[in-house]
Amino acid sequence: MAQIIKLKRSLVEGSKPTTSDLSAGELAINVYDGKVFLRKSGSVDEVQEVITNDYSGSINVDGAITASFFKGDGSKLTNITVDQAATIKSSFTDSSTWVVTHNLDTETPLVQVYDADDYQIIPQTLRITDTNTVTITFETAESGHVVVGKGGHVVSGSIAAENIDGFDNKVKTRLDAEAVVSGSTQFLGDVTGTPFATVIASVDGGDI
Repeated sequence: MAQIIKLKRSLVEGSKPTTSDLSAGELAINVYDGKVFLRKSGSVDEVQEVITNDYSGSINVDGAITASFFKGDGSKLTNITVDQAATIKSSFTDSSTWVVTHNLDTETPLVQVYDADDYQIIPQTLRITDTNTVTITFETAESGHVVVGKGGHVVSGSIAAENIDGFDNKVKTRLDAEAVVSGSTQFLGDVTGTPFATVIASVDGGDI
């Protein structure tokens, strides 16, 4: 008859065994959390958590990590060097239409066009054909190359001042603080009063 071997276990959420609960090399399970623990004995005697599919916490790895892809925003990745095809270069000879297949899978590529002497030139048209292709046309046949990079969070354009909430009040406050008087009026002589966007108290033309 088959026998069932049951490891030490806990049904309490967050419960973790200590070295007093396990022998060296012994495993234990928290059934509620779905976590596995191992007592490590050597230079350090401690209970370590075995990584599972839904593991959360810090991981220290001494060696290479190989994966099919990375998932996450990467905002906390530090001290890394990424080796990737950040740009694609394609060369063309005596052609009025250059089609570059860059395979960067982006709707916002950065595209620069150069002639055979490495001067940057402006083509007649430049079209993002799809997320992996750029089509460039010239009035006459040209030779040179194209560099395509994957665009990031590029912000361009402008916004009307009247569409900025509170902009007019901020400008007035700043002008008042700097005692700025604008306009085409010319003052000859002494001006008394405080020109803080209010009526000037008096204007003295002075003696002659």
